[in-house]
Amino acid sequence: LGYFERAVKWDPNSAPFHHALAVCLSVLGKSGRAIEELKIACRLAPNDAEHFYTLGLALNEAANLKEAVAALKQATELDPQFVRAWYNLGLGYSALQQPDLALESLRRAESIDPNEAQYPYARATILARLGRTREARIAAERTLEIQPSFSDAANLLRTL
Repeated sequence: LGYFERAVKWDPNSAPFHHALAVCLSVLGKSGRAIEELKIACRLAPNDAEHFYTLGLALNEAANLKEAVAALKQATELDPQFVRAWYNLGLGYSALQQPDLALESLRRAESIDPNEAQYPYARATILARLGRTREARIAAERTLEIQPSFSDAANLLRTL
């Protein structure tokens, strides 16, 4: 922590230093300070999707879902191929009870990386909650095509 704080003091206009300090703070359980450092990093490097993505994750951990979704959305706007940002944006929209936006974001993640089982599984769980059983089954089956050992998807499929 001391090294990162010294680096920020040495060069307060370095977004990567603020980002690194924030990650360290987060690991140490100091989420409030981590979020502030990430906001500084985003201000200093407004075109860096990674900073907004990390800010979104930190805000989500602090249960600030609306701001988390806004930061993740900014990350996807800056880098439309940022698959993990799309995935987490989908989860955020789902938590905010916006299933259509959640499903759209998860479909976007799947289109970027069609071989990641988490993406169709997340979509399957949302579809199941919405009572869209046929679509949920298809998404769960897709999950198992990608990763046959995905036990949560197999369990979901059995309950559908």
